[in-house]
Amino acid sequence: MSVTASAESSKVELTFWTQDSSQYEAWFVAAIDAYNEQSNTVSISAEYFPNYSDKLSQAYAADQEPDVAFTWQGITNWAKAGKISAVPAELAASMEENIYPGALTNKMYNGQYYGIPAEINVESPTLFVNMDLLSSLGETLQEGWVENNGPASWDELAAFAAKLTEKDELGVKRSGLSFVYGTWEATFVSLIWQLGGDYRDEANSCVHFNTDEGKAAYCQGDEAISDAGSTRWDLFTQGNAVMSIGAPWNAASLLTDAPEMNYQVFNMPAFIEGSDPYCVATGGWGYIVSAKLDDAKAAAAWDFVSFLTSSEMSGSWALATGALSADKNANTGLTFDANVGSVEKAIAISTQILPYGQEDGAYTLDASQLLYTIVRQHLRQLLEEGDIEAALSGMEYEGNEMIETNLSR
Repeated sequence: MSVTASAESSKVELTFWTQDSSQYEAWFVAAIDAYNEQSNTVSISAEYFPNYSDKLSQAYAADQEPDVAFTWQGITNWAKAGKISAVPAELAASMEENIYPGALTNKMYNGQYYGIPAEINVESPTLFVNMDLLSSLGETLQEGWVENNGPASWDELAAFAAKLTEKDELGVKRSGLSFVYGTWEATFVSLIWQLGGDYRDEANSCVHFNTDEGKAAYCQGDEAISDAGSTRWDLFTQGNAVMSIGAPWNAASLLTDAPEMNYQVFNMPAFIEGSDPYCVATGGWGYIVSAKLDDAKAAAAWDFVSFLTSSEMSGSWALATGALSADKNANTGLTFDANVGSVEKAIAISTQILPYGQEDGAYTLDASQLLYTIVRQHLRQLLEEGDIEAALSGMEYEGNEMIETNLSR
């Protein structure tokens, strides 16, 4: 047996899972190859899955989880169940020094961190404009948008969107401003904050949605400037919407979803006059390590995670996916052409929003389920039935049931 073969066989072998999106897989293939080449002790094999959320949840339930996983899901239930390992003290200290505080909140359980975030997930403060569609309608951007990285006010944006909206007897035919996947929920709770309310009640371990602010966050009928649409980018990428509210990472999605689109990207103004532009900003995609590993494998797993979460690698991943790196030292000083939409521009200008980002309720032990399952379900029902009282009561009741269940496990 050769020396090289012997060295390879003595390496600690670890499995790694994440979703199968084209941007993620392209980046991780290169990153894992680089890690395997430079490591004398560890070898990583990766798998990429569709329907990843279900796959990972089922794997943990069956004790068949990977050694390392990259996921956006809340970590608290897995930490509470003893399924994932606490971050080693040295890495935890580095996290607190280098990572945005808003990205850390939902990675902690019982005073310890159980995951290392790659991004700070700012979900809905970004405005995309289809410049070709705008031009085909004989319109140009409003004055000052390029120089100021966005509209001066919601009233200005809404008036422009109304001008670009086309309706028929069935409702909105062409949206002046659409809401893409994930932004209904984030926009809804952002409006609650901007109206001076808060659905979060950590002191009493509950949530409040059926409030004056919750009711005021709903608009329909003659004022509508967006078709109810379908999921994700359909309205925007298929040319049925001139503008769209989204997250910064949607800029990277355009590279594959609509590579020929000539677009611009800006920051959203506050919806409410006099308010700061509060939005959801929390720990998003991050790395977790299985608790079933022995000491040697656990040390190897955290070494791999440490490699992936260095400022250089975290910044590289963010540029590849359009995310905002959780690392304050990554992607500083990005250059971009203000007159053209790009991933670089989306990331650079979105950092201006971070001071207004709000974490979405880590105390609930599953804020992702709260917003992107419970609130989403009732907002969809609201579009069909138009009963705001029923929608708010439903999301509040189910949210509080979820919290009670999570706390009693």
